[in-house]
Amino acid sequence: MRRTILTGALLLLAATGCGEQVATPDPPEGIDAPGAEQSPQGETAGPQEQASPQETQPAPEEDADQSSGTFVFNRYGNENGFDDQTPTEYVATEFTTFTDMEWGTWADEVARGEGGLKGTWCMEEGCQDDPYEVEVELGDPVDVDGTTYFSTYTITDYGEDMSEEMRGALEEADSGALALPNAE
Repeated sequence: MRRTILTGALLLLAATGCGEQVATPDPPEGIDAPGAEQSPQGETAGPQEQASPQETQPAPEEDADQSSGTFVFNRYGNENGFDDQTPTEYVATEFTTFTDMEWGTWADEVARGEGGLKGTWCMEEGCQDDPYEVEVELGDPVDVDGTTYFSTYTITDYGEDMSEEMRGALEEADSGALALPNAE
């Protein structure tokens, strides 16, 4: 039995290049090793869970260090919510969600972007499957337990498809107020 195991091990070594080891080059300074990218919640993600290079590029005027600056409180994929900056998918309130967002500006006092808008207030109109295209501005930063969050949003361009009735329903749903975490 021992001879069979040793023979198998030798065959395996021969098949993999006669036991030759190739050293993996060290990555250049300032670049993290593959497979060690941080997720938005601070957990380490494996290679299959990493964002594409396009998703990891900072948006214009965005601070590359997301441990400071102004955040939104996002509940997308996490009902307890988490601090987020330049989210692509953003559950802004219990009634309103922004989708496929592209942020042109993300600064301490204001953020501006464009994307889709849907919510419970427009479900009968089919907005869940076909969100309204809008431009939005986040503002009025407030401090909650030492972290700054945007507290309001304003739709600056409703696009062509959103009726006056749906604009009124949106305003009635959350009056432009963003969800904030509970103060401790």
